[in-house]
Amino acid sequence: MRTWKPSWRWLRAGGAGALLAVVGCATGNEQFGPQVKGSSTTLSSSVSIYRDLLSPYGDWFELPEVGWVWKPYEEQVGRDFVPYASFGQWRLSDWGWTFDTDLEWGWAAFHYGRWFVTPAHGWVWWPDDEWAPSWVDWRWGDGHIGWQPQPVPGQQVRRPWTFVASSDFVSPDVSRFLVPPDQEATLASKTQPVGERVMGRTGQWNAGPTGEEVAQVLGEPVPRTGPLAPPTGQPPLTGSSASR
Repeated sequence: MRTWKPSWRWLRAGGAGALLAVVGCATGNEQFGPQVKGSSTTLSSSVSIYRDLLSPYGDWFELPEVGWVWKPYEEQVGRDFVPYASFGQWRLSDWGWTFDTDLEWGWAAFHYGRWFVTPAHGWVWWPDDEWAPSWVDWRWGDGHIGWQPQPVPGQQVRRPWTFVASSDFVSPDVSRFLVPPDQEATLASKTQPVGERVMGRTGQWNAGPTGEEVAQVLGEPVPRTGPLAPPTGQPPLTGSSASR
C-alpha cells in the first residue's frame, strides 16, 4: 500500500491542464480550473472527459439509475480507502477546505463529481464537470469534525460521515486518525452542521468551518494552499475575505 506525501498535483498541468486539453476549452484569469463550456453537460459527456485519464488508476462500470461510475484499483489504494481521508491532508484555500493529495487522479475525483458507497463495490466516484475545493458537507462539535460527500444530484445514495478529533483534522494522511465507523451515528447526533454555502455554476459547495475556528482548537495556524483564482461565477476576493 502506497504512502502519502504532500503535493499540489491538482494545481499542475498534469491535473487541471490535462482536463483542459481533453475538453478543448480555455479559461481566462477570471476562472479557476476546467469549467466545461455551456450551462451543463450530460453524464455521458462527463464520462468522456475523464474516461481515458482515470482508466489507468481504476475501473469504469455502469450502475442502475446512477449511470457510469469509477472505482480506484484496490491494489493501489487498499481495501480501507476512504475519499477525502486516505493519502492526503486538509488545507484551507480561499474558497474553503480542500484535500491535498499526491494521488495521480486526485485533481479530478476530489474536486469534481461525487463519492458514494454501494454494497457491492464500496466507494465509487460519479463524474461531473464543475470544480469545487471539495464536494462535502461538514459537522462540528463535541471535540470532533466530520465530513460527508454531497449526494449525486437527484439520487438517494449512501454517503457515510467521516469523523476525526478536531485536533487531528489537518494532520497529514488524516485517515490514520479516523473515528471507527460504528461511532458515526453517535457523533452525527452530537455535532452540528457548519460552513457557508457557496454558489457555483450549477451546484453549491460547503466552505466548512472557518480557519479561525480550527486554528483556535489547534492552538496554531492552519495549513493553507497558495492563492487561487476565483471559481467560475465568483468575484475576486478582497484582502479581508481571503483571510477567512
